[in-house]
Amino acid sequence: MTMRTIASLAFCFLLLFAVAARAQTSIAVFDVQKVATECMAGQEAKASLEKKFGPQKDALEKQRAVIEKRIEGMMQTRPTEKQQAELNKMQRTYQEKTQAFMRLAQADETRVRQDLDTLLTAAAKSLAAKKGYTLILDSSAAIHADPGLDLTDEMLAEANEVWLKNKPSPAEPRQDDKAPTDDKAPAGAKNGKGAAKTPKPRK
Repeated sequence: MTMRTIASLAFCFLLLFAVAARAQTSIAVFDVQKVATECMAGQEAKASLEKKFGPQKDALEKQRAVIEKRIEGMMQTRPTEKQQAELNKMQRTYQEKTQAFMRLAQADETRVRQDLDTLLTAAAKSLAAKKGYTLILDSSAAIHADPGLDLTDEMLAEANEVWLKNKPSPAEPRQDDKAPTDDKAPAGAKNGKGAAKTPKPRK
């Protein structure tokens, strides 16, 4: 057997191996950002964050506008020491509130991102098991991907299905959390000690 024959056989072996490996590997990609933003879990998280932090954010923006207007007015005239001290105090208060707000908001946003990452991982595993994919990637991480490999719509539907399946049902309110049905009830009746006693008339 000549070296040329051996080289030809080796090349054929490598070609067959590559074809077999390609046949066994099924790759897909999806737009992670789009699915995370448009899925039910992402929409609910966004609404929750806006409800929780929206009013405080608006209040800080109004406070910033007041400070900027105060600074603009003071630039037109020479401010007194009292005016300057008041402005400095307003700026310190605004900065402290802003920093506290950012810490709380970023902590919640980090938790939301982690929850969405967990959801998308579970959805990808579920879809891979259903469709026989061996590798599902974020499309933004691929230099090039054929449009036929895109599973964004399917991943969006799968993420919603997984989320609805695992979404905890709303907890029943605890007995302690329920508001009393009669605000005018005697104090003794509210704390379970029975009705309040009627004071005896003085003689």
